[in-house]
Amino acid sequence: MLASPLWGDRAVEMDAAVVSTPASVEAAPAPTSRVVPRWLDLDGDWLMRGAAPAREFSLERWTDDRSERVRRQPVGWHREDTDRSEWIVASVPGTVQGALVAAGAMPDPLLQDNTYRELVEHGTPVERPWFFRRTRVEEQEWWYARRFRVPAEWRDERVRLAFDGIDYAAAVFLNGEPIARHTGMYGGPDVEVTRQLRFDAENEIVVRIDPPPRDWHGVMKPSPGWGWHYGHLISIGIWRSVRLEVIPAVEVEDLFVQTLEAGAERATLRVQWDMRWAEVQEAQEAPVNIVLRDPEGAAVVSVEAHIEGRGHSRHHVDLAVDEPRLWWPFGYGDQPLYTVEVSTRTDAAATTIGIRSVRWLPLAGRSGPDVYDWQFTINGRALFLKGANWCWTDPMARRGVEIDLHLLDLVERANLQMLRAWGGGTVESDAFYAECDRRGILVLQEFPLSFGLDSTGADLATIDEQVSRVVRRLRNHPSLVLWGGGNENPESITSDDLMTVIGKRVAQYDPSRVFHRTDPWGGSEHFYGVYHEGMPVDAYRDHVPVVFGEYGLSSQCDIESMAEFLDPAILEQWPPAEHGAILQHQSQFSLFDLVKQARYADYGPLTDWKTFIEYSQLAQGDALRFASERMRARSGVETAAYWFYKVGDVFPGASWAVIDYYGRPKLSYYRARQFGAPLSVYAVADRTEWRAGERFAASVHVSNDTVEKVTDAVVTARLYDACFRVLAERTALVSVRPDGRADVFDLVADLPDADLAPLVLSVRLDDARGERLDSSWYAFNAHPKSARVRELEALPLDELQALPAAETLAAYAEAGPAPLREQPQTTLVLDLVDGALRIANTGGVPAPVVIIDGFPYAPGRWLEDNAFGLEPGEVRFVRFEAGAADVGGVSVRAWNAPTVRIGL
Repeated sequence: MLASPLWGDRAVEMDAAVVSTPASVEAAPAPTSRVVPRWLDLDGDWLMRGAAPAREFSLERWTDDRSERVRRQPVGWHREDTDRSEWIVASVPGTVQGALVAAGAMPDPLLQDNTYRELVEHGTPVERPWFFRRTRVEEQEWWYARRFRVPAEWRDERVRLAFDGIDYAAAVFLNGEPIARHTGMYGGPDVEVTRQLRFDAENEIVVRIDPPPRDWHGVMKPSPGWGWHYGHLISIGIWRSVRLEVIPAVEVEDLFVQTLEAGAERATLRVQWDMRWAEVQEAQEAPVNIVLRDPEGAAVVSVEAHIEGRGHSRHHVDLAVDEPRLWWPFGYGDQPLYTVEVSTRTDAAATTIGIRSVRWLPLAGRSGPDVYDWQFTINGRALFLKGANWCWTDPMARRGVEIDLHLLDLVERANLQMLRAWGGGTVESDAFYAECDRRGILVLQEFPLSFGLDSTGADLATIDEQVSRVVRRLRNHPSLVLWGGGNENPESITSDDLMTVIGKRVAQYDPSRVFHRTDPWGGSEHFYGVYHEGMPVDAYRDHVPVVFGEYGLSSQCDIESMAEFLDPAILEQWPPAEHGAILQHQSQFSLFDLVKQARYADYGPLTDWKTFIEYSQLAQGDALRFASERMRARSGVETAAYWFYKVGDVFPGASWAVIDYYGRPKLSYYRARQFGAPLSVYAVADRTEWRAGERFAASVHVSNDTVEKVTDAVVTARLYDACFRVLAERTALVSVRPDGRADVFDLVADLPDADLAPLVLSVRLDDARGERLDSSWYAFNAHPKSARVRELEALPLDELQALPAAETLAAYAEAGPAPLREQPQTTLVLDLVDGALRIANTGGVPAPVVIIDGFPYAPGRWLEDNAFGLEPGEVRFVRFEAGAADVGGVSVRAWNAPTVRIGL
């Protein structure tokens, strides 16, 4: 960041300015016992009620407006004598919306057309499109209350009330007295309440939460809920834990462990911590034990320091670790997790760490003053990172961490090594990061600031305070490798003010990581000309940035998922009617979303929902592959990473996700798994359509993102015409170093004047024994477009959008060819062998698109692969985990082979 004197929050500025002093240490045995912090959990059932916000005095009261709205007095429900008999039970952590649904006070806003009807019938302001209005819930203030008793043994202790997350701005009262005003959902307030507590009677906490901000710009809060993108629900509530905690006489806090160097023989760790001393006039001395434990819990290093101080002090020691077990991203090594403990006689803090180094180096083919050093180098190993954007998964804070764990399992199985925690989403939980630490998934964490940052001084102070909390909370996680200022924020005076403060805090609190101002920036790129502007998939050929931070298509979720959020009877009509349950669950609230998807999904006539779903998912996957493999084909020289948009969903319905809201992978998920395989053979062509008389050309590559050298492997490429006659074939031996890429050969063919719809290209990698290592299948000329469809697609998008969607979709439904379905037929056999699906192509021609149907998806269950191709005579074993679910309903088919079931 540019040098700037800007700072936002005075307390944060003072804290960040505290100098860490080195502590002298001496070897000492590890303590046999640890001080256990004392705290009282205040999670669970609270009471809740909403009220129309009002102010005691306002300008309108002094004018001619004497309406009830203006004359209304604010409610005073902070008082202990408030009658709460009609308040509903609300779970904490949770949201207002979740509590209302659980109490039967409102229909589930994520289902049916419930949100659509609410916004159409009651949403304000009425002059806005329905999805940009606010619900009645979002227009109210919400009050929470809970009674509790304090343990009698705490009578002589200092006590703090701590909130881990109130969404978004609130006032807090204790026993009828105001004790805090707080803004920001990522922690706080933390208030000493010793003098307000009663130790011989019940106490009552009351929290009044303001209506959410009118606009998400410049507000550090997940933004899609305002209705700009695939859903509407502006979250409100006490969404993270609440507790009372005893304040020790000497408090240990803000433990930070930084890897200064990491090698096979030796590592150096800097352990830093803060100490808060009870208010005394003279300096005190306190012995401090610092212990490093290995993953099995044995003490590796144990030292003692004698610290003298008062008030607030910051200290550090450097620890040498012999023969450290280094932490690696998955696929490159293990993820050993050490524990660091810092303790005094009255308090202790501990954190889990991974010993690893992260550096960012310039790329030989892409460097300069306007390009960041994007080459991610972990433990000295330069990596090309394959990944995706991550959006928060639970806007109502009611699903727990289970869905995240399921998605992260699928992320690892899809070889997605890095996630961009997207700046339109949220700052993720400790449980999320602990799982990424355990699995070796790298994360770029962006702050939730999206599309413009106009901010006042008050907002700047709020964001400063929240950023400092976030950085201090997450900085010990080895999976976190990069901080980001947000999503698609422009370069402007106010943005630079805010970004300068954020960058300054990151540098002060976490010097171990780089701060990425906003994405895209400094060589990264976002591109939606394909899809939003109607450009063909071929347009990706002109977009090969250093880092491709966002790109992709929207697609529909599976019909089984649709049945969970709308009446399946609605899906019997095609083209669909403008039913609210359809509109609410489209990616941008319009049937035109289906028109935009149809442009890429027309592998054949789009005549019903089931066909449309399948084709839209495959189109999404094929488009992602076209862009991603071009990035991979230039890895290490011109490109460093891709993060397609996106992994999972915050709302049920159509979206850019490859895994839907309920955790069901789409066909596009399996495409992402295939094109991101650690050892991958793939072909890159400049277009998807070829004509008779042209010379077809595709470059064939092998990428080896593993730690093992590939020696004397065989690459085979075949180009088939529509009748599966071979138009071109080429074979080569290849050896590829670890983290290397081989540009193997170009496959070229002069195209005849017949049987070109489709052209099918297969590329295969076999080891020296002839065993398959990887294979990929591509279809060209696979999208038949009638004259009417071509006419419609030639229209400017605003003109196309003005047409009735049903009329446009009807053009895609007209009878016509389905090239990949009309190729010569083959036969498949499906068996269950040793816990895997054995799928054999027993016919005499390839099966370019093989689909497994009927797998009983649910969190914790997975299917290894889908939407793959098989050569004639080829057998593939597909592993799965279905738990106790019955897999008897699983079947397999190809677009050129009929459905078969197990044993038939």
